[in-house]
Amino acid sequence: MSALDDLLSDPEVIRKYKSMPAEYRAAFEWRNKWLLQAHDHQIVPTGDWWSIWLMLAGRGAGKTRTAAEELGWWAWSQPNTRWVVAAPTSSDVRSTCYEGESGLLAVIPQELIKDYNKALHELYLINGSLIKGIPASEPERFRGPQFHGGWFDELAAWDYLQTAWDMALFGIRLGKRTRLICTTTPKPKDLIIDLVDRNGDDVALTTASTYVNIDNLAESFQKQILQYEGTKLGRQEIHAEIIDQIGRAHV
Repeated sequence: MSALDDLLSDPEVIRKYKSMPAEYRAAFEWRNKWLLQAHDHQIVPTGDWWSIWLMLAGRGAGKTRTAAEELGWWAWSQPNTRWVVAAPTSSDVRSTCYEGESGLLAVIPQELIKDYNKALHELYLINGSLIKGIPASEPERFRGPQFHGGWFDELAAWDYLQTAWDMALFGIRLGKRTRLICTTTPKPKDLIIDLVDRNGDDVALTTASTYVNIDNLAESFQKQILQYEGTKLGRQEIHAEIIDQIGRAHV
C-alpha cells in the first residue's frame, strides 16, 4: 500500500475529498495518478534554481506524455497564466502536442477544459489559463505574445532552430520565475550542446533510453529497435546520446 493509499483511507480526508467541487476532485485524481505511474526520469526536477528542463530521451521513452502532464498541471495549478507549446510544424503542434495519444487533450481531465480551438492551437482551462500552440517553422509568429513558460517539443528537429529559439524566449517573460520544458531526441546541434553544457546552472538535464519504457511499447517496435543496437543511429535514437559527425558522444 502506498502513502497515497494510506492518506485516502483516513475518514477525515475522505470527508473533505467528497466535499470538494467535481473539478478539484478530477484535478486531484489526475495529478496523483500520474505521479504514481511516472518513471523517475518523468518527474519534474526539484528546486527553484532551474528555468529550463531539458529532457533528452530515446524514441518511446515518454517525452511527450511527461511534458503534456507537467505543462497541463502548471496551467491548472497557476490560474490565469499563459503557456506556449512549440513543435517543428503546425501539424506536429496539433497532432502530437494537443491531439496525440499522450498529448494535452489526452491527459488533462475534460472537466478542467473550457474550450479547444483546433485552428488557432488554443486550449483554454476553466481557471482562466491558456495554452497556445505556435509552430517553430514560423519563427516570426513568436513576436507579440507573452507567456509564463512553455513546452518545446523535438527541439533538435526545428528547421530554424536558433532563430525560433531566440524569438520564443523573448516571449517567455511573465511571472516571477519562468519555466520551460524542452523534449527531444538529441542531435549534435549547437544549441542542444550549449543547453547540455548549462546543466546545473539554469538547465536541469534528464536523460533516458527507450528501454526505460520498453514494457509499454508494442512488441513489434521492441523487435525492430534491436536491429539498431550498436549503431550510431541506435545510440542517438534509442539511448539519447548526442553523436557528432565522427561518432563521438557528447552526453
